[in-house]
Amino acid sequence: MATNMKTVRFPPISQTGRLNLTTSEGRIGSLANPKSVPLTFQEDRRSVYWVDRLPPTAGPHGTTEIIASARVQELAKHRTPNQHGWRGDRPTPIWGVSEGAQRADAGPRLVSLSQHKEPHPRYLFDRTAYMTVNEGAKNATSTERLGMLSRPKDRRDRDKFGVISLETSWGQYNPVSPAAKSAQCTSHVESLAEPKKYHPRFAGEKPVQWSVDESALKAIANLRLQQLSRPRSRTMIKDDYDPYKVPMAARRAHATPRIEELCLPIPRKVRPKKVV
Repeated sequence: MATNMKTVRFPPISQTGRLNLTTSEGRIGSLANPKSVPLTFQEDRRSVYWVDRLPPTAGPHGTTEIIASARVQELAKHRTPNQHGWRGDRPTPIWGVSEGAQRADAGPRLVSLSQHKEPHPRYLFDRTAYMTVNEGAKNATSTERLGMLSRPKDRRDRDKFGVISLETSWGQYNPVSPAAKSAQCTSHVESLAEPKKYHPRFAGEKPVQWSVDESALKAIANLRLQQLSRPRSRTMIKDDYDPYKVPMAARRAHATPRIEELCLPIPRKVRPKKVV
């Protein structure tokens, strides 16, 4: 029965019977070889002040001479005006016109473009300060109403006390008629004019000063009242006090019928659920 056999290569064995892993053919020997340096490797400088070559020295005249390339010299030249067909301003506003330009005839399109823009047909220019008055306006006579309106308002005091209490801020005079002065109000108007009374159980503000009875002046506080009125000392404060801990008495307490009655919602605000 044939079977597939796989050849396995082992490292060489020494005379002592151990694997020889230090030879060049072993795995450790291949890992022990140093890593090869690529051809494009550039070693770092030992210091930022390390120079590869000497700095340039001064020239024969005592200054540093820099030799510029042809491209740098070309870029260093200034730009000439006529380089891109540029023309400067005319030296004078008067110049000669050619014969062809003097004899040229403008086309209809050029004539239409040369005309100024017309204003809107409904545009009204400002009226001049000088105007003529027609004869009808010169010979016109004002009516009695117009003459009364043209008179100035009489702002003299019309009150017998010498104050203008009956006039508004604009000076109109509002006198009171004699019928309003001698009028008598009805019983209903008198009842409406009366001020609103306080509630029978209304208690006004307590005066700042009031009399203290003799029993309150001679009263002596009992022991319990003295204990409650005494401020709490620092030694009575408990560091391990838990405000969220509910005591056992509160857990076993039962609400009274009055408290249960107060817990119920207001009947007029209770809305029955809709049954679908």
